[in-house]
Amino acid sequence: MKALALFLMLPCATFAQTFGAPPVVEAAGVTAQATETDACINDQVTKGPGGLVTRAARSCIGRSARACAAAPAVCYALEQSYWDWRIAQNYAGLQAWVADRPDGESSDTLRASVANPAAATANVALECALRIGQSGDSETAEQDTARCEMRETALIALELEFTVRQACEGDIAGAFAAFCGKGTE
Repeated sequence: MKALALFLMLPCATFAQTFGAPPVVEAAGVTAQATETDACINDQVTKGPGGLVTRAARSCIGRSARACAAAPAVCYALEQSYWDWRIAQNYAGLQAWVADRPDGESSDTLRASVANPAAATANVALECALRIGQSGDSETAEQDTARCEMRETALIALELEFTVRQACEGDIAGAFAAFCGKGTE
């Protein structure tokens, strides 16, 4: 029984990969670190890749923005920076995965597709501008747009991380295995 308890307390090698502390970011003279959101998401990560596509994971979105004491639009922008960072971390994993692929024509296409993490959210601003613009003029349009952009970026980040962590569960080697934390126990 003690052995089982000890085994359950050990971190699973599949989920050993971690991004470290979230970055400290600055927007409109306010400096913040999305620790509330990061702690919530990291708790979901411990449940396996599926933990990132649950209501509980979606409830993590906006936690740091709600805890922020600055103007709402600034707080949403600060948390959006966290999600952009999380996307960039996962793109590092995708780049490692592509680097492990055999050379070939499709490898060039894959390399180009993971070269720019900002491409993942390229249409977020347009989508939110259209969505907020549809509701007419509003006194809170700037805040609503910032909240929409943060939420859409977060959803992209969660889906991307789900996919990358799911791939980490496979039998892998090379740079991607190192990214996933495999072979480092």
